[in-house]
Amino acid sequence: MIRRVGPAVALLAVMVAACQTGGPTGTPGVAGSGGPGGDTSPDPLSTLGPPPSPTPPDGTSAVTLDPTTLAFLPERVNGIPVTESIDEATQALGDESLARIATSMDAGVAVDMGTGNLVYAWVVRLRPDKLTDEIYRQWRDSYDDGACRGAGGVTGNAEATIDDRTVYITSCVQGLRTYHVWLKEQGVLISASATGDARFGELLMDNLRVSS
Repeated sequence: MIRRVGPAVALLAVMVAACQTGGPTGTPGVAGSGGPGGDTSPDPLSTLGPPPSPTPPDGTSAVTLDPTTLAFLPERVNGIPVTESIDEATQALGDESLARIATSMDAGVAVDMGTGNLVYAWVVRLRPDKLTDEIYRQWRDSYDDGACRGAGGVTGNAEATIDDRTVYITSCVQGLRTYHVWLKEQGVLISASATGDARFGELLMDNLRVSS
């Protein structure tokens, strides 16, 4: 089972810093905490998470924490357990703009302290018909900008077919990579940040638990 962990954000900040050649941690932030539209000063304890939704909130209900969404992630990545990062998921739930496209979400992380490989993923359960192709593109751009801002900026974008699904991959100057996949039939969006030579991001995307 996917287990809960507490201070994953601090652990990830240390791991990213160790794997990069310099600069602050480069994972995306929620509104008002170092992400797009917020304070740009580096804060490793508040810069892990998805960007704000590209559209403003409406009168929909708040996004809830839903550990069942983590069932889409593999139980392990390269032998490392994927654990629930509840503190960071709870922080992201305070971003009201997510309610525009999401009903629930949770966060998972796999960190190998011995090798410096890590992956951090959001799993977002979408509201029906709210995520369009254009909003999805805006989401990726915003997420990637936040992720790469502390990692030297974006150095390239690519599309890959992983497990018969289109995955959008962005590379940052200092080695951080982001991954996005929209599981349309399941109504789920997964966005992840990863670093390290073992390619935890690709491994996570290649082993999603999605019914055929």
